[in-house]
Parts: sequence; C-alpha cells; structure tokens
Amino acid sequence: MTLSIKEFLAERTDAIAAAHRAGAGGFATCASLTAMMDEAVRSVFHELASSKDIAIFALGGYGRGELCPKSDVDLMVLCDQEKKQSVAEKAKKFLHSLWDAGLDVGHSVRTIKEALGQHDEAVESWASMLESRFLCGDRALAESFFDELRKEVAKGKDRWFIEGVFDEVRSRHERFGNSVKLLEPNIKKSAGTLRDFQSLFWLFRANDTKFFFPIDEKVSASRQFLEALVQANLLDEDERRACEEALAFLFRTRHEMHFRRQSSSDGLEYALQRDVAEALGYGRRLDPPLARLAKGGSSSGSQHLRSVEVFMREYYLHARTLHRLYQNLSQRFREIVETIHFTFRRTQKFNERFYRSEDVLGVESHINTLANAQQVLEAFVISAEEDIPLHPRLRGLLVRSADLFDDEAHRSPDLAAMFRRILRSRRVASTLHDMNELNVLGAFIPEWSELVAFFQHNMYHYFTADEHTLIAIGNVERLREQQHIMREVFRNLRRKDVLYVTLLLHDIGKPRGVADHEITGVEIARTVLERLGMSEVFPDVAFLIRNHLVMEQLAFRRNIHDSTTIKEFASRFERPELLDYLYLHTYADLSAVNKNVWTEWKSSLLLELYQLTSEVLRRNLKGAQIDEFKQSRHEQAAESLVAKLSETMPREHVEEHLSIIGNDAYIALFSGDEIKRHIHESKSDATVSTVFAHQEGYTDVTVIAEDAPFALSKFCAVLSANDANIFDANIFTRDDGIIIDRFRVTDAATKSALSQAACTKIASDLNDVMEGKLDIEHLFAAHRIKWKRRKKPPANPNIRTDVQFEDNPRYTIIDVYAPDSLGFLYRITETISKLNLSIYFAKIATRVDGILDAFYVLGRDGKRITEPTRQEEIRIEILNTVRQISEQELSSASA
Repeated sequence: MTLSIKEFLAERTDAIAAAHRAGAGGFATCASLTAMMDEAVRSVFHELASSKDIAIFALGGYGRGELCPKSDVDLMVLCDQEKKQSVAEKAKKFLHSLWDAGLDVGHSVRTIKEALGQHDEAVESWASMLESRFLCGDRALAESFFDELRKEVAKGKDRWFIEGVFDEVRSRHERFGNSVKLLEPNIKKSAGTLRDFQSLFWLFRANDTKFFFPIDEKVSASRQFLEALVQANLLDEDERRACEEALAFLFRTRHEMHFRRQSSSDGLEYALQRDVAEALGYGRRLDPPLARLAKGGSSSGSQHLRSVEVFMREYYLHARTLHRLYQNLSQRFREIVETIHFTFRRTQKFNERFYRSEDVLGVESHINTLANAQQVLEAFVISAEEDIPLHPRLRGLLVRSADLFDDEAHRSPDLAAMFRRILRSRRVASTLHDMNELNVLGAFIPEWSELVAFFQHNMYHYFTADEHTLIAIGNVERLREQQHIMREVFRNLRRKDVLYVTLLLHDIGKPRGVADHEITGVEIARTVLERLGMSEVFPDVAFLIRNHLVMEQLAFRRNIHDSTTIKEFASRFERPELLDYLYLHTYADLSAVNKNVWTEWKSSLLLELYQLTSEVLRRNLKGAQIDEFKQSRHEQAAESLVAKLSETMPREHVEEHLSIIGNDAYIALFSGDEIKRHIHESKSDATVSTVFAHQEGYTDVTVIAEDAPFALSKFCAVLSANDANIFDANIFTRDDGIIIDRFRVTDAATKSALSQAACTKIASDLNDVMEGKLDIEHLFAAHRIKWKRRKKPPANPNIRTDVQFEDNPRYTIIDVYAPDSLGFLYRITETISKLNLSIYFAKIATRVDGILDAFYVLGRDGKRITEPTRQEEIRIEILNTVRQISEQELSSASA
C-alpha cells in the first residue's frame, strides 16, 4: 500500500461518500466500507506480524459485513493458549498502528477457551462471537475456533442466551420506543429497526447449525440469513424481498446520518429528518407512497406529501416489516423459555381451521392458505370475542391473505357483519391493531390504507396517524378499568361501537388534506359506514367527526364559565348522548397524540365543560334560560361561600370583595381558602403579594397587587425570566383596581412544579419590578445569556402565525397563533397594553412548538373592539411583535 493507512482511509471514505450521494444502495455502501476496512486491517497486520499462532476476527456489524461510516470497528485477536504471552506484543503493535491511523478500534485478545467462555458470562459478547468473521492470520487456528463454536450451537435450546436476548430487546424497546411509529425513532435500536433484525439473527445462529454459515465478506450476513430463512421455509420470496428492502433503506438512512453528522449517533431527530430526506432524493409526491407495502387503496383526492413526509412514511412501513418479522420468528424461541404458556394442547376447537391452544388462537397445521376473505376475518372475530391473541404462525398466514379482499369482499354483507362483531367485542383495540399490522384493516377498508404510516412532520403528533387512532381506541376501551367519571359515562353508552367506529374514522380525511380533515372525513365515513352496514349511525358519526376538535378548543381556549361559551357549545347537540360521545372521543384523541399532551389540568377543564353542558342539555335549557340557570348557580355558590368565610372573618369584607370582582368565573376557579387569602392580602401594605400553591406537576402562582400600566406584561416577564413556563392564566381586576392574577406554570427545564428557590426569586423580582427597583429589560438580558447556552427544540416552519378576532357579547376575543418563543407572553401582553386595550381573561395554550393564546379584551373606554379598521391595526401590531420576537431569537441563536 503506497499511501499511509490514514490517507488510504480518508481517500476511500470520500469516494464511498460520493457514491452514496450518487445513489449507492445501503448494502453496497456497507460492502464498500467493510472492504475498505478489511484492506486496511490486513495491510497493517501483514506488515507487523507473521500469520502463525494469531488470527484476527471482525466482530459486530463489522463482522457481519455491515459497516456504516461511523460504526464501531471491533476486532478480536485470537491466539494459542500456550503462546499468549509471545503473541501479546504482536497484538499490541498491531492495534497501536490502527489507532495511529485514527481508527477507534474496540478490541480483545483471547484464547479459544476464553472466547468460548463468554457464554454464560455476557450476552452481548457471546453474540459477537457468533457473528465473528475471520480476517487474517492463522487460518487453522480460526477453523479450530469455528469448529468449537459450531459444537456449542449444535447443543440447541440455549435458554441462557435466548432469555438474555429477550431481556435486551425488552429493555431496549423501553428506552428507545416500543412502537415502530414514533416521531423521533432511533434507527438502530427502536422497535422495528436494525437491532431487532440482528437479535433474530443471533437467536437462530446460536441455536441451529443450519444458520451457522460462514459469513462471506462479499455478502452481508443479513442477506445470507434471509436466504437461509427462505431455504428453511420460514420466509417466502416476497417476504425476503420486503425485508431486504427494509434493511437496505435503514442502512442507506444510517449512512446519510453518519456522513452528515460525522458521528455514530443513530437518533433520527425531528430537526434532522428533512435534511436526510432531501439528501436521499425524496421529493414531493402525489398519493401515499409504497402502496404495495401499505396495501393502499384509492388515491383520488390525495394531497401532495412533502419530502420528509414521504421519507418518514417509507421508514414506518419498512420498520413495520422488520418488527413483524421479529415478532413472528422469535416466537419459536420464546416457546423454549416459556413452555408453561405454550404447550399447544388443544383446549377448544372452534371449527375445522381454528382452535384455542392454552392462551393463543392457533390454526391447524395442514392449513397453509386461507380460502377467502371470510376465513381471514373469522380469525379476528374469534380473537376479539374470545379475547385471545393470535399465534405467530396464524399471524403469518393472515398477512399473506390480505390480497383476498377484493371488490366483492368490500361489498359483502357477511364480512360487514363480522366486522361489526369485532366492534361490539371487549377486545376492539387489540384486534384492530392486529388487523392493521397484518395489512388486513387496509385491505378490508381501502380508505384506511391511506392513513397507514401517514406522518405529520411536527413535534405535536408523536405517532403516525394510524398508530394514533388505534392508541386512542385502546385508551377509551380501557376506561372500563379506571376510576373516573369517564368510566361511568363510558359504561352508560348505549352503543359503544358508535364511539369505536367514530374514533377509527375521525382522522380518515387527513391524507387528503390535514387542514379540513374533519370536513372531508365526513364524506369518507359515509361511504365506509354504508359498506359496513352502519348507515343508521352515520348522522351521529358525522356529527362527532365534524366536531371532534371543538370540545378541546373551547375547554383550552375559551372561558368555559362564560354563558356565551356554554350556550354556543350546548346548541350543537340534538341530545345529551352526543355530548357523552364527544367527551370520551376528545379524551381518547388527546391522550393518544403525545405523551405530554394529556394532563390532570386538561382533564379537569374538559370535565368541567362536560358537566356544565351536560346539565344544560339534560334540563333542556335554551337561550335566556341558560343565563338564568348559571346566574342562579352563581348566586347559590356565592351565598354558600359568604356563609362559610364569615365564620372566620367579617362578613362585610367577604361580600364587598365578591361584589367588586365582577366575574362569575372567580368563584368557580378559586377555593374558599384561596379567596380568604386574597381578601387578607388585598388589605395588606405589600406592593405585591405572591401566593404559591404546588399541584401535581405544576405550580399555581397568584399575584395580588394594585393595577398599574403594563402590570400583566410585567408579571409575565418576571415569570418567563425565571424559567416559569406559563400554560394558563386567569386575570381578575376588582372595581377598586386590585389585581388578582393566577398563572399556572411549570419549570421550563424539568416540566414540573417550581422549586422553593424559584418561588422565592419570583416573589422578590415581582416586588422589585413593581416598585421600579428592577428593570424588565435588565432582567431579560441576564436570562437571555443563560438561555442562549441551552439546546433549543427544533423550529417547525409549518407553525401557524396569525391573529384572529371573535365576537362575544361582553368582550372581543383575540386569538394569537405563533411559534413558542422566549418571553412571548410578556411581549404580546405589553403590545396589547400599548394598544390601549385591557385584558380581562386569558387562555394560554402551548402545543410543544407552537402556541395559541386567547385574550378577552376591551378598550380603555370599556367597549368591545368591533370596527374592522381598528381590528386590522391591532392585528398588524401584534404580528409585528411576533416577527420581532422571532428575529431576536434567530439573532441570539446565531450570536
């Protein structure tokens, strides 16, 4: 080799990277990188050592011939037991030469006995022995090692290793994601990725000599393994091809990530996805891609998908292929270590095809194909009604039967009746999930196939659309096991299948346009329900789909104690039962979006809106009757509160306080003890009284002070500068000018309640700011320096930025849509105050990377803002502020 090793590796790596950029496949790049490393290692070895008494092996991904640009290079130096001491010096010189060339080489020096001794010691080390590949040195020594390994494999049923592999898979999935459809997967370690396939490779290789083939340096071990599975009749050619395409995709993606980052990091983060997609040549496409994998149906009306959406959808479909392979083929090894659960003694025969075997649904051994779509659905019906999972062999049979669903099957009343039985069972979510994973749900309902692996590129949606939908159904189905008012609402539903089918179809319109999916979804639902023989429930399902976002929008964006809000909401319902459906649907939908979206606070808001509206509907109140009812309820609550507080303080103080608040929501939002504290603090001489109450996961910060210019914006500034993230605000101003503002906040770093130190600092800063001792800009400048050093979440260019107005009998409501930013609420409330507007109520809604803040305002004259020119002036000023905040963030980030 005329070049130095370092120069050789640099030159060859550049050439391989160029070939990758030009479109080289995932396996081809692995092969090139592996060959490059083989040449370098052999060259160094031959220069420094003789081939006697020492053998060099590649381990891990390098051993499998699947090296990636920044993969670990793991080597084992094998030597004779009697000559270990003399070989040690050769090994040392060899490894140092590799390190000097800039290679980060993991290594071990072992005798054959020591190498075999990894069994029963370390699962990962034994796995590396199983995938070792001879590189250079003493071939006879290498053959002796492989002979001994083969003897160990021939023993079969290696319980120690099988249990170890399963333990690793379980813990890995817990850490990196137990779903193939995550927003930010790890392409090596999440479910359905490279490590799942490698785990399967280890299990077979460790327990069956048919799979202990010599690893060919010119053909990756994964391809050899897939071919061996075909030869063993465990895969057919279509399955082999699908798995090979999935691996090639993951390798090519991993190559791009490594080349781009120049590191071995395998997390496909949100901010990286678009760059990787475009680098790999994904462009905008019309129609959902990979129809063959997704069993896609009609594409009419499909929207253009952006490059990142096309790319991520392809990722999810490939990950599903590999995850399904792991689940199906690993079962034979699970039966070895869990024999108590899998004796396969027939305990119930359902028909000539299917039987119960202990706790799984099996299929007779002589049946290798199913005759028609009815037999396919029959398996799922039995699984649903008997509440038993499908045996892996049956799962494989079902996934190969998806093509049986033709146009005649779609129109079949018998199949529709079978599907309705699934919806009426007690195992709805699990059965539908199985149908989806095995391609049957999309085959039976073609419209569903467009939703499979449908990916919205934002930080709010943690799962693909199909996974989100099935999780939502599971969440609502599990209500029967929970202790909550929702359990009683769910239990009393006359037809639970209406709720399930609504959830199944509520996002069905998204592939044809996310913006209006609740509208387009209705017509799709009509077609689907007609085929399912459920046309009689279409009016209810249509209502629920059309309104499935309304309840959360009102609960989290509007003052639910305002009669106008309740009247408008209640007017949507023809009967109380529809509210029950919508309440449960809203919970299911929100709880399945993102692990951080559903909180106790949101639960309480939805419950309160549900209870207020439910009572109005059940009493059949309309218009002015609702006002009278709410006023009566308010007066009763006020009388009860006055009586209670008068036991410990002067009655006139309580009555005076309540009479000058002027907002019915006050009594509903604060407890008697909190109101007592407000009365006491309002009479104190303190410039600012700050009351903290720690709840589960957040802190209530109540600020009591005399009204002053820009008071609210100053409060927001102090909280933001102290890393208190505001997610709700209730603004009250007494007629005498006393402010009582409550903010619900979390610590920006920990996402939990504030520390005592933070509370003390906030109270001190609020007092200093209101007394003029501390300048807001000075406070923010210090905070911005600290904030600049923190890693920011990736910006989403698709976040809506807008200002809208809504009329209300008492106020003008301003909705502000914008990206979340440092000090956003402070700047916006400051701008609103500069516009001579008074804020009477606020709702703060943050959706991971975007916000929607709603402000109930009046002019300084106490009148609503109704003139279009004045509204446009306000809109322009607020949008200018949003733009300035964004520009300031960009300049701070680049400084």
